[in-house]
Amino acid sequence: MKTKTWKVITNTGKQADLESGFEKKEVQKPTHISARDFIHWLAAESRIDDNSLRSLFKL
Repeated sequence: MKTKTWKVITNTGKQADLESGFEKKEVQKPTHISARDFIHWLAAESRIDDNSLRSLFKL
């Protein structure tokens, strides 16, 4: 199975909006990390794949 890559559209520190082709999703900040770390992880205009996104929530 191919790993999907998401483009980060916006990141407010509490929520990030991601887009992959026609698919969009919102990601809420995990409670165990700070807003600053969340912004660092999902910097606007960066790309993140599904595996990296999952690891963010498993820290």
